[in-house]
Amino acid sequence: MQQDYKRIPIYLHNQVMACLRRYLLQANLLLHSEYKEPKISYKSKGSIAGSAVLNCWEIQLNITMLCENGENFIEEVVPHELAHLITFQIYGKVKPHGKEWQYIMSEIMKKPPKVTHNFNFKRYEYVYICDCQEHYLSPIRHNKIKKNKTSYQCRKCGTILKLKNII
Repeated sequence: MQQDYKRIPIYLHNQVMACLRRYLLQANLLLHSEYKEPKISYKSKGSIAGSAVLNCWEIQLNITMLCENGENFIEEVVPHELAHLITFQIYGKVKPHGKEWQYIMSEIMKKPPKVTHNFNFKRYEYVYICDCQEHYLSPIRHNKIKKNKTSYQCRKCGTILKLKNII
């Protein structure tokens, strides 16, 4: 068993795998194919619910969102990412949420081809300001600024972002 699995409750991993196998079987039957089970890995990636690593036949899932949203997350994200893998196998490199992926989602997965999600998750952000607005940066970006490894500038006004003073 992979180390990633130790970070999530086993019942959630089992639900992920059951969902994956159900949609993979459905896809194989409808497409008359024999796609193998992709690798599942768990990552924390801010607001990204999941991603498909096309060349590695792998699905990465956001641990935080999975734990906080459970079955709703699994039923939405797992078929979405599996559709990306299958689309890549059939059509090669195409637009990520283009007509090919939409076809796989709606006709093969029998799910609406939704591109975005509305999952609850704890977001730890830092408020930065420029001359025209506030910006919300992730802890990763904040730490890069603090260590003087980088700076960020506003796309609108072009000024360097500065941490907002919290009173």
